[in-house]
Amino acid sequence: MKRWKIAGICLAVAVAAAVSGCGKKTGTETTAAESTAAETEEYVAESSVKLGEYKGIAVTVTEASVTDEEVENQIQQVLNSKAEYREVDRAAQMGDQVNIDYKGLLDGEAFKGGTAEGYDLTLGSGSFIDGFEDGLVGAVKGDQKDLNLTFPDSYPNNPDLAGKEVVFEVTVNAVKERSVPELTDEFVASVSPDDGTVEKYRESTRENLLEQKQLSIDNQRDTDILNAVVDNSEVVCSTASIDEAYDTQLKAYTNMLSYGVDLATYAGMIGSDEDSFKQEIRQEAKEMAKQSLVLNEIAKQENITIDDSDKEALAKRYGYESLKTMLQNDNIDQKMVDDT
Repeated sequence: MKRWKIAGICLAVAVAAAVSGCGKKTGTETTAAESTAAETEEYVAESSVKLGEYKGIAVTVTEASVTDEEVENQIQQVLNSKAEYREVDRAAQMGDQVNIDYKGLLDGEAFKGGTAEGYDLTLGSGSFIDGFEDGLVGAVKGDQKDLNLTFPDSYPNNPDLAGKEVVFEVTVNAVKERSVPELTDEFVASVSPDDGTVEKYRESTRENLLEQKQLSIDNQRDTDILNAVVDNSEVVCSTASIDEAYDTQLKAYTNMLSYGVDLATYAGMIGSDEDSFKQEIRQEAKEMAKQSLVLNEIAKQENITIDDSDKEALAKRYGYESLKTMLQNDNIDQKMVDDT
């Protein structure tokens, strides 16, 4: 039954693990009471569980494999992440980085947020409005250019500029070319000292990929088992338990979003709207609540307890050094782990 012990905590940290490492959003969080879906649900005071068959669930056991191409692609990603931009004496091309000073003018007056000095812009990144980056292709160091552009009709970052014609006065301070390092023993020593050589680095990269893929397969297997048990059972979730799961989900999403992107904006980016997206989160919360109730009932039936060593093992399974390190994640707290 060890699998059930691990699966129980995995349920609590699944969402948090999916968004680990993302920036924390500032501002007020939305609560379950603000969900449109919650307002239309029938209130349920108590949860109940009647377990169905939970032993001998049939699963397909899959062993992970890693191809040479996957290894090389992973190594190339590391090389690309260590790329540097070096100044060159030629005209700027797409993919180059230009260091620029710029000032945006609307009707001859500088507008808020439209001025910067010493800004590094990668041409082709889509960081600026249409026409800005294209207008700097062919520029050389010392060029001064006036870019006559029009803001898009929808511009949430500054609605006052939406659809407006503006002029950007741009000075090119430098043109830089992207340089990707070569895979050498010296490079390996700088990024993975324990490997030291290219050959060992390839071996360890393969091992890491294999471990990640097997973890993903095992997690999916556990999810399939849990879903089958839930389907075999009769589960009624209290409104409070759904609210708690909803708030956990919502916290994970709001912590994930940053740099001025709120829930409504994110929903629009994925082709939805805020209310519909909250309803989707609410539905996910219902499934989480059901799974939690079923796992807790199995634990009672089988006299399963989760001790500190299980929690430490889970933290390491998710790539953390310890449970203490895992709890430093904004999306995971002690109560979440203890309640599973």
